[in-house]
Amino acid sequence: MSDPQNPARRKAIKYLIGGAVAAGCPVPLHSGAVGAAKTRLGSENNALCHQVCDGAEFKFPPPSREHEVVIVGGGPSGLMAAYELRSMDFLLLEKEPRFGGNALSEEWQGQGYSTGAAYGMDEELEALCVELGMKIHRIRSVDAAIVNNQLVPEFWAGGLWKSSYPDRAKKNFAKFQADMKALNLDKEREKLDTMTFAELLEPYGPELKLWFDNFGPNNWGANTENTSALIGAGSVSWGGGVEPDRFTWPGGLGRIPMALEAALEKTGAGRIHKNATVVRVEASGAGALVSYFQAGELLTVAAKTVIIACPKFIGKKIVRNLPREQFQAMDALRYQPYLVANVCSREVIYNGSYDTNIPAPSPIVDFNVADWVVNRDNRETKRPAVLTCYLPRPEADRIKLLNDDYVLDFGKRVVELLNTWFPGAREKIEEVRLYRRGHPMFMSAPGVLTKLAPKIRQPFGNIFFAHSDAEGGITETASALKAARRASREALAALGKATVQQNA
Repeated sequence: MSDPQNPARRKAIKYLIGGAVAAGCPVPLHSGAVGAAKTRLGSENNALCHQVCDGAEFKFPPPSREHEVVIVGGGPSGLMAAYELRSMDFLLLEKEPRFGGNALSEEWQGQGYSTGAAYGMDEELEALCVELGMKIHRIRSVDAAIVNNQLVPEFWAGGLWKSSYPDRAKKNFAKFQADMKALNLDKEREKLDTMTFAELLEPYGPELKLWFDNFGPNNWGANTENTSALIGAGSVSWGGGVEPDRFTWPGGLGRIPMALEAALEKTGAGRIHKNATVVRVEASGAGALVSYFQAGELLTVAAKTVIIACPKFIGKKIVRNLPREQFQAMDALRYQPYLVANVCSREVIYNGSYDTNIPAPSPIVDFNVADWVVNRDNRETKRPAVLTCYLPRPEADRIKLLNDDYVLDFGKRVVELLNTWFPGAREKIEEVRLYRRGHPMFMSAPGVLTKLAPKIRQPFGNIFFAHSDAEGGITETASALKAARRASREALAALGKATVQQNA
């Protein structure tokens, strides 16, 4: 076996880049490996997206057909809305070459891994997955942590008290949890949503702030200075770090869009379209006109109702003549850029817990064992494995994600950090697959939940608004489902149909 410190070994690791960045558009794929390396992450030309965002004008043709519902966006929320309305005359339009939005699954040597959404713990989401025929895999693991470069098993179940934090910090962690559980969040809702989480954390010392400065960007898209105190306080009640019934799959929650696509191909064949970029939605009479590019052709369809299931930094650009207050609310949303590094190794590097959190200033905020739910009890270490490492970036760094060298440097830093935490890890790593996104998570800033979101999701004629950013809490698949069901009910009411009899 070669020396782990051997420079030749370090150069042999392949670094693959894929994903979407500026204006929600894909970026070409590149390899930082020695020699040729084939990537399996799709992309498309982003020129059209930039034209839309820059306000380009197009010559729109008259409508060629009419549908009861047109759904804009094929991420989780759009697919879920289509599934809710699957017996209706619907049309779903997705600009990317694949469905799933920010919840995508990939594979390496038969090992599924996530490039985004990791796990769920919502009963309605779980029920939908069961309905889709998906086997539910319970995580049944208490989150670990890396504190001062030392692994702390079961951090939220006694590990805190064994960590290298000073006694003062340990007591502050415990006091914070007790204080937040004692809060009446409903009663304090409006007040807390006007404060930053950083303000709420001031009495608890610097260690808690550093913890949540990394925990927040991974869970709700913002550090403590940019997080609503309502969101931060509420995170204690989730029990996410210890909740035994959390569920996922190898490949994360990206498996859900795949199951939805398969179900819709059976009941709505020919009505879900990829590579279909919507450039205009305009109210017309009692309905709307939807114009989109597909296969180089600009098409227009009439819709009795429209569901905007794309993020609002796109929605505000394509929906014409939005009421000023609604447009301003959409325009006030902020989005966090993100890197995900899937570290692919020929041997297991770590299999001690599903999720491991790392406080600031670590660029890795946490990492998941990609195959945990199927291999948590597997003691064989001489097998392929993937660690999914999350690296949210500050808003100011969004444009830097377009720079391959910037992205590749993070991949190399991930390898070095893993090798620090788990000596010998570098020698086991074959590839690092980096996925970059410019706007995957809206920031749960003060006022988003109670002030902005109600304005954002207000129906505009027969145009309705889905996507998790219309709910205003946290960017998650459960919020996407909530938004999809609300918008579907609104569309049905506009069509004069209280419910829909679904196909078996």
